[in-house]
Amino acid sequence: MILYADDSSVARRQIETVLTRMKLPFVGSKTGREAWEQLRILSQRARSEGTPIRQKVAAVLTDLEMPEMDGFMLTRQIKDDDLLKDVPVVVHSSLSGAANESHASRVGADGFVAKFAPDELAHALSRVLITPAH
Repeated sequence: MILYADDSSVARRQIETVLTRMKLPFVGSKTGREAWEQLRILSQRARSEGTPIRQKVAAVLTDLEMPEMDGFMLTRQIKDDDLLKDVPVVVHSSLSGAANESHASRVGADGFVAKFAPDELAHALSRVLITPAH
């Protein structure tokens, strides 16, 4: 399953269109905090079942600018968590540019794609989904 976080209804519709076209199950959230809470529940469930977290969450797709918790903080928390650190994170943002891509990379993002480029989004997700866990 792909877990995504984006506060824009337009972006959520685009993400869901791409994920549906790719035949990937997904769960959406509107804030980084909401996504983080869902990830914590899923990681606890995976641990109690003795299964790897990537069997529950194949990847996280996050916007950068969101209320409550931004995508940089969400990515950092995922990568700093022993149970979640192997889950690939792709940043999907309208904040393009080398500085934002570099910052996303520094906090541990596995990919960066500009919003409203569905083919690029599908390519970025495909790339992280075929990458084995660390």
